[in-house]
Amino acid sequence: MLASLKEAIEAEGGTCDTAVADLRSCAETGAAIEGLVTKLGGVDALINNAGLVIRKSTMEITPEEWRTMIETNVNGTFYATRAVLPHLKQQGSGHVVNVSSISGYMPLKGGSGYAASKHAVVGFSESLFQEVRELGIKVTTVFPGSVDSASHRADAGVAADWKVKPAEVGEAVLGLLETRSGNVVSRLEIRPLGRPPG
Repeated sequence: MLASLKEAIEAEGGTCDTAVADLRSCAETGAAIEGLVTKLGGVDALINNAGLVIRKSTMEITPEEWRTMIETNVNGTFYATRAVLPHLKQQGSGHVVNVSSISGYMPLKGGSGYAASKHAVVGFSESLFQEVRELGIKVTTVFPGSVDSASHRADAGVAADWKVKPAEVGEAVLGLLETRSGNVVSRLEIRPLGRPPG
């Protein structure tokens, strides 16, 4: 997947490099980011989009599943942000985009672990914004509805045409990054048009 994405970007005339890391590891995440910053000569933005969805009730989800989801969704966001921040602070600019979910403020039945992880991303993002806004660094939390991605395809009762397309989320995030004003969109909610199912 990374190789095909790299090819697509380079085919459009862009520059791309990739790195693979287990975001649950602070050391691996930090090393991957440092390597990319060195190769590319800097960093303008970090998009924390990696996430794991395990939709199970509190009694169904195992402690191991809970831990893995928290380590991926919450710790991974923290580790990547922590690795990038020194570079953004040094240059006095940059943008951190943390992808949460509608479940980050409106939890659904049967997804307590996922909701907890996405609430944590929201709290982290909003506190981070207070820490870095005076340094010229922007922080945005993105709240997509159900996304038509591999991790969400098992969502029971949500029709495919009622899911946000990944490319649409990407376009919205790109719009954020291309805004050069002295302001920031701190929260961006993305939902499909039309009548809700049910």
